[in-house]
Amino acid sequence: MDHRYGLMSSEELLEIYSLTKTATSVHRGEDAVIQSANRAMLKIWGKDSSVIGKSLLEALPEIKSQPYPEMFHKAWLDGKTCSGQGSPAELEIDGKISTYYFDFEYLPIKNGKCEVIAVLNSAIDVTERVLKEQAIEKAEKTITSLQEQKDMICALEETRKELHELNSELEERVERRVIELSESEERFQIMAEGTELLIAVGDEDNNRVYFNKRWEKVTGRKMEELLRKGWVDLIHPEEKQHFINAYKESFKKREVFNMEFRMPDSKGEYRWYLCQCPPRFRSDGSFAGYIASCLDITMRKNEEIRKNEFIGMISHELRTPLTSLNGFIQIMKTRLDTMNRDSLEHALNKSQIQINKMSKMVAGFLDISKLESGSLELQQESFQLEELLKEVIEELSFMYSTHKITFASTCSLKVFADRNKISAVMYNLVGNAIKYAPFGSNIEILCSKDEAGLMVRVKDQGRGIEKSEEEKIFGRYYRSKGSPTVSGFGIGLFLCREILIKHEGSIWAENAKDNGAQFFFTLPEHAA
Repeated sequence: MDHRYGLMSSEELLEIYSLTKTATSVHRGEDAVIQSANRAMLKIWGKDSSVIGKSLLEALPEIKSQPYPEMFHKAWLDGKTCSGQGSPAELEIDGKISTYYFDFEYLPIKNGKCEVIAVLNSAIDVTERVLKEQAIEKAEKTITSLQEQKDMICALEETRKELHELNSELEERVERRVIELSESEERFQIMAEGTELLIAVGDEDNNRVYFNKRWEKVTGRKMEELLRKGWVDLIHPEEKQHFINAYKESFKKREVFNMEFRMPDSKGEYRWYLCQCPPRFRSDGSFAGYIASCLDITMRKNEEIRKNEFIGMISHELRTPLTSLNGFIQIMKTRLDTMNRDSLEHALNKSQIQINKMSKMVAGFLDISKLESGSLELQQESFQLEELLKEVIEELSFMYSTHKITFASTCSLKVFADRNKISAVMYNLVGNAIKYAPFGSNIEILCSKDEAGLMVRVKDQGRGIEKSEEEKIFGRYYRSKGSPTVSGFGIGLFLCREILIKHEGSIWAENAKDNGAQFFFTLPEHAA
């Protein structure tokens, strides 16, 4: 018994529904076999009573892909009511598939044991109502769309007026700019074309309006390409983005813009430039753009780079003797009470060696600085070269106990020279020999007379010199590629050569016949 319908039996309830004017049908089984269907339902289906006894899909095959068979199964198998309002259904009426809309319900009918014995399908055709609602909704959308189009037309009209005003203002600005340029263009171009600077002009909208002819020569680009494309794309990748960002920021703030950058010349070789861009302002205070002037600073920049590298090398080289000296001092401070005289003297001697090293380095740096400024002067005097060589060898033998230094002389003649500078030459040559010679090997020094005057030879037992390097090793900052682990600035041999040239002497290097390298230098003999 269905509790919703009092004491009527399920069969009585089905009979009542079959007689009602509401379109109804009764179905049983998983295939939804039609048990009964009133006239109203047959009319909706477009069928006659011959469909009684057929399954729902046999009677209405067009609903196979629609949700209604599934709803029937949910009512039959799960005992759940399924319903809908204004739901569309595709039905074949008189051989034509059309869309109709229904308020419908699939109602499970249960016996006293709450078992589903049938499913009652009721439906009301609301197609006319739904179509009216759809027509009303479509009309409302059309009205809304028309209103939006009207609003858009009004907005476009306002925009047209603004564009007209803007165009008038732009024409006025162009006219004013033409007048301003015509007044000063000739004078400016005479100045711009007569300078070695790269001159470019941009307007307040950052458009390119002028390049002097030097831009064509430097970049290899024609004037038309410069005006169309500009030159910023040529900037070296390491500076380009920074240049663009900094320029945009300056342009936005109407501030002076300055920056250094690299750009290739017409041969593809990068050169350094300093770009200076002061902003231009009209007489009424309005911003008129930038004038850019680019100066080739390659020589200055290369000098800065060399100086920075030189300072870095100095810092590195001075650190070693300073560290050693500091270590010896710390040892003496901590062991002062317990150190015997020999130990103390040994530590002091080692400290003195490090001080001498730094003194020689500093003297060499000062000489290089004086050479570059053209202020290196010689304090010349007459002295015996042999005596100077002996003094230098004695001091070097004390400083470098790791090698044996021998000296031989076949003459005892005087030279007229700067004693300290020649001493520095010997320190450099012997110091290099010790650097490259094996531990415990012999360094030979020979003084003799030749056609040019007095000649000194310093010979070691090291790896020798590559033939291709015999001239290069006297260049400033040059370091041998064969010994990357040997410390040095690459200025020692350069300084030796410059000192000897100032003395009207000479210096050269050769490989020894047995092994090692040998350096020679000559000085004019002093006529007593």
